[in-house]
Parts: sequence; C-alpha cells; structure tokens
Amino acid sequence: MNRIRRILSRTSGYLSRIWNRQLLVFLFFLVLSSIFWIFTVGKEVKEQEFDIEVSLTGVPENVVITTEPPHKLTIKLRDEVFSLLNYKYRKRKDFKVDINWSSVATPSGHVRLLTSNLTRQLVASLQNSTEVVSCKPDTVEFYYNYGQSKQVNIIFQGSISADSAYSIIASELTPRRVLVYASKSIIDTITGAYIVPVNLDNLTDTTYVDVDFQKVRGAKFVPSKARLAIYADRMVEKTVRVPVRGVNFPAGKTLRTFPPKVDVVFQVGTSLYKKVNEESFTIVMNYEDLLEDTDNSFALHLKSIPFGVQHARIVPAEVEYIIEETGE
Repeated sequence: MNRIRRILSRTSGYLSRIWNRQLLVFLFFLVLSSIFWIFTVGKEVKEQEFDIEVSLTGVPENVVITTEPPHKLTIKLRDEVFSLLNYKYRKRKDFKVDINWSSVATPSGHVRLLTSNLTRQLVASLQNSTEVVSCKPDTVEFYYNYGQSKQVNIIFQGSISADSAYSIIASELTPRRVLVYASKSIIDTITGAYIVPVNLDNLTDTTYVDVDFQKVRGAKFVPSKARLAIYADRMVEKTVRVPVRGVNFPAGKTLRTFPPKVDVVFQVGTSLYKKVNEESFTIVMNYEDLLEDTDNSFALHLKSIPFGVQHARIVPAEVEYIIEETGE
C-alpha cells in the first residue's frame, strides 16, 4: 500500500513540473505577443481631437463683455498613437490659450482674432512628427463696451393654447423690462428683448417656463432669462339674466322689449365664476338703429365681453319691441 502511494506521489510531482513549465512558456509568449501588439498599434498613425481652453485675462472692471469669446477650441492632430496618448494624459494641461486684454482691445468694441495666431505657441510646442489637421472655429471674436445700456420691454413670441375643457386666463413675463448692454451703433437698433419662441398646447394647469432671449450679436441682456407664467383654468358654463336697455332715445320716448330681460349663456373659468354676473354684461338698443327697422324685431349684441369669458351667446337672440310715447 505504501509503495502505491509513493508511485502516485512521484507521478503527481512529475506532472506538476510539466504543467508549470507549459504555463510559464504560455505566459512568456502571451507577454511577448502583447508587447508586439502594443508596439504595432502604438506606431499606427491616427487622428484625434483635443479641447483647448480659452481664457480672457486682464479685463478692466469698467468693461462689460456683451458677447463672450468661445470657452474652448477644438484642435485635431495626426500622429502615432503613442504621441497622441502622450498629449492626452501628460500634456493636457498645456492645451490652453490666454487672450490678454491689453494686447487685443480696440476702440470699436469688437475683437476678431485668427485661431491660427492664438494657437501658434501651442503648435510650436508639439512634436515635429505631429501634424495639425484642423482647428475649429477658425476665428475667435467677442464684443464689449464701457457700460452703455438702456431698458427695453420683453416681447413674447410663440403660441399658447389650453385643453378643450380649459382656458388661458392670463400670462405674464417676469421681469417686464431688461437692461441691454451694447455699443451705441448696436444699442440704437434694439427696440425690445424678444424671447425664444415658446409653443405650448393642451395646457390644463398653471405652467412656468424659464425662457432665453434671442441672441443679438454684440449685445448682452441682464438678466439673461425671463420667467413666463401661464395660468390655465377649467371652463364651466354659466347663465345670467341681463336687461335690454335703450340708449340715445329722445325725451318723450321710451323703449319696451319683449322679453325685458334675456339670458346670456357663456363659459368662464372656475376662478372667475362668482365674479362674472349680470352686471358684467351690457345689452343696448340704439334709437338711431331702430329708425331703420320696419318689423319691430331686433337682433341683440353684447356691447362688451368681460375678461375670461368665452363662447357667450344671447338667448333669445332677437326681441320684439315697441317705442312708447311718454308724453313728456
């Protein structure tokens, strides 16, 4: 029994040595092939885009930048993969451009710079093998002034509608006016701050929307946004009885209608339901209009319709009448 155990032990050790040798050979060739693959891939020529940070420095306190320069440029480089990885992980901090105010300021309030001039120093620091494929945008520009401003009204653009069972009872932009900063030649052409068009349909509740202003080249609006509040209300039907009154009747004449009061049927929001009553409507018959009438019946019209009322109609739409002599 002991002999069998010794034989099995020797066989197991022999197999273990063979297995370890094969594993070491496999690992050696795996590492070797990986190094070869990395070296091959690393020598391939590729293209890659990099972001270049743009900073405007040394701006005086009395200067208002009305249109900011871009915060970054995008440069595309072509080189071996190893070189591109070096730019990505080791030299990323060097990919920036500082625009010094004192060297670019102009009396016109408008600065326009070629990107190729801004990135010249950065490009010079690249390896000789690196090729600059493109740089976007090709120009950097910004506008500024020394505090010239004026107030303008905010102007709504767009369309707003409520669900069929609701109505828009009010809308409001806050603030109503904003300050616009720009050079005199630009500021004189600005008559209002137009918001980016807002299109909302089927509203059923009060809605708030923060809106931007349409950009004006060389101008800056303060504040830069406005808040649009839209108040929607559920519509309900209501009926009130309104008297028919005669107007412009001469002395000694008076109007009598049949019936003397008519129903006004309309839809109104629940928030205004109690506020809108018979005193909110006026129905009149003008004496001069009756002089041309021959059949003693007259089609009625509402002189005015209160705010928030929709689909108002008169029942009956016509009344018969007589003009009485009062003897005065």
